[in-house]
Amino acid sequence: MTIYIVDDNQDLLEFIDCVLKEAGYKVHIFAHPEDALTHMETSNIQPDTLITDYNLPVMNGYELHRNIHAHAPNLKTIVISGRNVAAEIKGLTFIQKPFAPDYLVKMVKAL
Repeated sequence: MTIYIVDDNQDLLEFIDCVLKEAGYKVHIFAHPEDALTHMETSNIQPDTLITDYNLPVMNGYELHRNIHAHAPNLKTIVISGRNVAAEIKGLTFIQKPFAPDYLVKMVKAL
């Protein structure tokens, strides 16, 4: 399973990267949503899962999901945020910060 992680908080990005790599996942990390889109287009990689912060520069996590989903129709997405954005992400999986590492792995496995 290939996972894209997009978060403009470098510490959280590295934390999630470490947790998921230890759990055996292939992970690509991006601090900016446009970097994730460019990587997907230039590498011909279609991620299976997207884990994204909701509040990002240029576009929010839901908009990023829609952009990636257009090229990867089987994409599963987890949106993370410090505030409850469940109503704004239209049925995508939501995890509120802070969260425990094992909870994140459990949610990824559940997808």
